[in-house]
Amino acid sequence: MWKFIFFILCIFLYSPVYATESPLLSAEEIAWLGQHQKPFRVHNEKNWRPFNFYESGKPKGYSIDYMNLVAGKIGLNIEYVSGPSWNEFLEMMKNGSLDIMVNIASTKERRSYLAFTEPYYITKTSLFVLNSDSSIADLADLAGKKIGFTKGFFFSEFIRTSYPEIKIVTFDSTLASFIGVKKGLVDAAIEVPVVGQRLLRRAELENTIKHGGVVTDPRFITTFYIATRKDNLILRNIIQKGMDAVSPDEELFIRQKWKIEETESPLISKDEEAYLSQTTALNICVNPDRLPLEAVNLDGTVTGISSEFLDLLGELMNIPFNIVSTKNWSETLTLAAKGECDLLPMITKTKKRQQYLNFTSPWLNAPIVVATRQDQIYISNLNLVTNQKFGIVHGLAIKDILHTAYPDLKLINVESVREGLKKVENGTMFGFIDTIPTISRILQADSLTKIKISGETGLSIDFSVGVKKDDTRLLSIIEKSLSTIDNAKITRIYNRWLAVAYIDRFDYTRFWQVIAGFTLLTLYLLYRYQHGLRTTDRLRQAHAEIEAVNSKLTELARTDTLTGIANRLKIDEGLNLELARFDRTHEPFSVILLDIDHFKLVNDNHGHHIGDQILQSISDILKQNIRAYDLAGRWGGEEFLVICPSTTHDGIISLAEHLRLAIMNNIPESLPSQTASFGVATVQPGDSVEDLIRRADEALYRAKKDGRNRVES
Repeated sequence: MWKFIFFILCIFLYSPVYATESPLLSAEEIAWLGQHQKPFRVHNEKNWRPFNFYESGKPKGYSIDYMNLVAGKIGLNIEYVSGPSWNEFLEMMKNGSLDIMVNIASTKERRSYLAFTEPYYITKTSLFVLNSDSSIADLADLAGKKIGFTKGFFFSEFIRTSYPEIKIVTFDSTLASFIGVKKGLVDAAIEVPVVGQRLLRRAELENTIKHGGVVTDPRFITTFYIATRKDNLILRNIIQKGMDAVSPDEELFIRQKWKIEETESPLISKDEEAYLSQTTALNICVNPDRLPLEAVNLDGTVTGISSEFLDLLGELMNIPFNIVSTKNWSETLTLAAKGECDLLPMITKTKKRQQYLNFTSPWLNAPIVVATRQDQIYISNLNLVTNQKFGIVHGLAIKDILHTAYPDLKLINVESVREGLKKVENGTMFGFIDTIPTISRILQADSLTKIKISGETGLSIDFSVGVKKDDTRLLSIIEKSLSTIDNAKITRIYNRWLAVAYIDRFDYTRFWQVIAGFTLLTLYLLYRYQHGLRTTDRLRQAHAEIEAVNSKLTELARTDTLTGIANRLKIDEGLNLELARFDRTHEPFSVILLDIDHFKLVNDNHGHHIGDQILQSISDILKQNIRAYDLAGRWGGEEFLVICPSTTHDGIISLAEHLRLAIMNNIPESLPSQTASFGVATVQPGDSVEDLIRRADEALYRAKKDGRNRVES
């Protein structure tokens, strides 16, 4: 019944009477609409299910229903134009024969002639390849090969600039690009996963073409906007007001109607279904001692991030897993090379391992960091310390990654993270290199208070599922299963285990020192009281109390009340102090200006109380990941600024990237996952504070314009 009522309300909202009385629009906007009696022309695609398609003589899809809802909110008279190709629609926008496009990504070239609303939907993109091809999981695997997609799609702009070694072939439609894969005209097609999967099913191509992997480059995240012509900003602003009036419940209703969330069951072919029905269990091999990533309990069960990932995979595949017992990682790899492991859930692809394993697209990425003694400074660039010795766990792919990026680095093999950190503690080695979770876990478990994570390598490690070389059907099944797992679930699992690794250690030695000092102070005060305080002592104490209160009030006046970090006043003071120090000593300093991505959507969809919690969480992350003498503050709204004394351009980029990853991976699981965009700048001779902030702000603008969740300088 409530669905029927919702439908009737939508029809009512579309009526012309509502257009003239809409409380959302200004008098100028209502008058402007009144002067445009002809319907505004909106694009409708032929076959881009479930978002925008034409069926049984009607425009249909999530984007169509969303546009209808928005139009109803503001009384916008619209009609749909069906038939042209995507590229033809773009040309129509240029020549003025089309007014609105409803599911379009914003690119630099398009912004030259289009005006975009705020985004209303965000999704990832994927590669689709032949079932027999296990060599392509991401864009990096397409060097020297051909990729196909619909002519005019935004992928073209980014591939030409960032992946010039990939040859582009365009088609009139996604279906045509898939047929191009089938006929060998291209090596892969790129498309939104839910669109590609439904097209494979409807075109009966699932026995020929499979989901090859999710594109990991964040620039290829597909963000849906509504666009008007750039010379028609008033129409764009009117549409935005309609979008702002759409409630979360209304939007959820449309999402559920079209089932656009990418959580469907894997698109398994009949041959793959037969394979699963004939398979009684799969042999799983893991690293038996690499918490919190993965390990084996005494009872033979898997624990760590890998265990929860296997739970997700098992639910989708509906097949039992048999854990193979091994003593160490070397033995695990030996068994895998012999073909005794059906799959390894958490392994990094290397050339050597590709001889006996096939690999899915990566499902997790972890930053590689450096741990040193507490008395060492922040390491902004490993090239500056190539004369030092660094420990690395023997047999891990991290060594290959480091050798490629830093060929002169002196790496010493150790048997475990614990051994490496102990050698750093006793001075045998300068530093130890591994992932944030593995290092943090040993620091906490062994109470290594003299060791700290002191630098970023600028590198990270991808984890994929490794599958027995000759089992291409299993590889395809797992890849399809991965495509249906929500990235937010993986992020929550990672954050949960990272939080365990980051449990703060309580320093009981310092605690008892403080207690002893407090006790002595109390005894002294009692003694003074018993012998009577002179008048001058009372005045001195009163004066000290007043000074303490004034100091507290001064600090409060410079603190943001919501987040507990510095406010604009304190930041301005810090900037002026650092600039004066630079003019006097020529010691460089740098700033980071960051802005939370799509924060308006958080407030709109989850409420301002959740938005406030995200601001507080990000403030905590900033405080925990900068040095004691750096200053982090709230610049305004969802913007933050970090002042970093004695920091060069390379150092500030490294720190910003560290903070970007920390925010992306450490928002509490009770809150929506979040990213941020970063602009950095380093002081230059003759700079004013305004000059420095202007450069950081321009860099931040580039970061947001080029896809968000990135660092620009």
